Amino acid sequence: MKISKLSVAPIYLAMANATAVYADASGFLPDDQTGGKTLPGIIQTVLNFAIGFAVVVCVAILIFAGYSYMTANGDENKIKKATTSLTWAIIGLVVCFVAILLVRFVGEKIGIGFGV
Repeated sequence: MKISKLSVAPIYLAMANATAVYADASGFLPDDQTGGKTLPGIIQTVLNFAIGFAVVVCVAILIFAGYSYMTANGDENKIKKATTSLTWAIIGLVVCFVAILLVRFVGEKIGIGFGV
């Protein structure tokens, strides 16, 4: 079974829309009352970008591993490799979501209030 370019077009569109959200420059760095960039604002921006990038990479690996699993054609080595990739991609997504929760929790406890 061959996959045409039209069948993967929704995936490309979804990825383009996800990157467009991060490309919006309004509110890129939160300002304080004096109009300058604050250290917590810069840290928040870097953490938001890093976690968002990690989620995008995990989803891409998840899609690729699923495709590899479907096209393995019964080859045990390919199935084992795809299953391992799927497992690690899911673990990576869980780590990303735990990272979001930890950043919020620590930010609230030290009074910065990160809004990841």
